[in-house]
Amino acid sequence: MADAPESPAEASPPGPAEFTVHAYGPATRVLSVALRLAALLNVLYVAAHIATDIVTGSRTAPPLAVALGIAFFSGGPLVLALLLNRNHRGKAEIGPERLTLTLRRERFEIPNDSMKAIRPWRVPLPGPGLRLVLGSNRSFQRRLVPEDAAALLSALGEKLPAARSALDHPAIRFAEARRALGRRWPYFVVKYGLIPLGLAIVLFRLHQYIMYGGPFGQYHLFGLGPYLGAFFLRWLGVLGALVVYAGLVRIVAEVLALGATYLIPRRAKGLRRIAEIVLDIAYFVLVPAYVLAHLLA
Repeated sequence: MADAPESPAEASPPGPAEFTVHAYGPATRVLSVALRLAALLNVLYVAAHIATDIVTGSRTAPPLAVALGIAFFSGGPLVLALLLNRNHRGKAEIGPERLTLTLRRERFEIPNDSMKAIRPWRVPLPGPGLRLVLGSNRSFQRRLVPEDAAALLSALGEKLPAARSALDHPAIRFAEARRALGRRWPYFVVKYGLIPLGLAIVLFRLHQYIMYGGPFGQYHLFGLGPYLGAFFLRWLGVLGALVVYAGLVRIVAEVLALGATYLIPRRAKGLRRIAEIVLDIAYFVLVPAYVLAHLLA
């Protein structure tokens, strides 16, 4: 005779909820933020040179220098920051009685009743971080940056009322809206692949007509190598300029969106939608319009 199915009371309790987190000490957080700021300052430096060239007609930011400068002095720090994140990646398990944090070489168990409060970072850098306040107003030695802060706080909120209140913090609402409305990889293929390539082809073809009298003039005069090299430099210049421009517009939009979220946190998703629409108009509409206006001038 077959065994009777388990009754709900006899069923095994669900396992602990698991979340991917990055756990930083104070020094490693400062380092991670410093690497991102170094990348940002380099973008501003290159942008200043590009703007100077546009206004004065000088050549302080040739295409190859722009591309190499962005790749090494912005891309390099960002790669180091990503490696630092990876090195501090771990898993947080929320069980009935404790939060267990498992890192590469360490493991921490924090009883739920020892957590008196959860303080989100005011500025979500390098991510939406959380400071766990324990008894005697002591802080847990690691700061947690969950990949999904809202989900982790919701799970903690079932056992810790302080976590529920942290869900309403503007920085958490900002991060959750950014995560929910974030772009997927096809968007970036179009933005940094197809758009720069298309503009480079248009500008290169125009340059060939002006300098050599036809679309393949340089090829017929000097051969395939110089022709492809000239196109590569044109594409590199367009790509570098667009990366710098997109980075500048993104910085302004993120700062304004974060500030607006602090003013009206319950409108975080709406503010994020507005920010993304403005960013798309600035890139996909204003950039082609600028190029077209100069071609027709």
